[in-house]
Amino acid sequence: MKKTVAIFLASSSALLAGCGGGGGDSGSSNAGASGNTPALAAYVGTWQAPCDDHERDTMVVTLKGDGSGALEFTPTTETYFKADCSGALLGTETMSAKISAAPDGTADIQIKLTNNGAATSVRIDKLTLSIPAYSFSVTGPGVQYVKKEGQQQWCIDYEGGSTCLIDEGMRPAQTIAGGVFLRDNNLYTVVKDGGAYVPDMLYVKK
Repeated sequence: MKKTVAIFLASSSALLAGCGGGGGDSGSSNAGASGNTPALAAYVGTWQAPCDDHERDTMVVTLKGDGSGALEFTPTTETYFKADCSGALLGTETMSAKISAAPDGTADIQIKLTNNGAATSVRIDKLTLSIPAYSFSVTGPGVQYVKKEGQQQWCIDYEGGSTCLIDEGMRPAQTIAGGVFLRDNNLYTVVKDGGAYVPDMLYVKK
């Protein structure tokens, strides 16, 4: 069972390989602003990632209610009985706190939009991502909360296998650098790894 929003995990091993830095003309524009519309308003909505072996990530993006123009991300991961995310919904993984995303300007970067594709020039809206102390939980009809190897875990049995998530309790507050950009009907999230931005997730608007 993969964690929701891998950018907040200690390891960045789940991130796709990407290329950062660079500049020049942008292959896609950032969200931009119009009149009194907040610059990041184009990202507001419910976004869904492609199915990934029984699991599908969803991200609800809203404008923060304090008038700052910042966004709030509410991520969930759903686990289904079948590998193509059909059949019964067995469990839903959630975080106990929302992720705050404060605007931090823009940047033109070179990045791979697919694993095997060439690097593409895009303009991202840079974000400072922060979350207070938080925990994960998993609920649903197919979830078992069991102790394995001395650790409490949420486990789900699905067609052809099973998955488990260790209950690590409360996690410390974190702040990292990231970014977002739109292309067609897709929302791409990136995270800063060292001095470069690398791909994190791809979502399609529901």
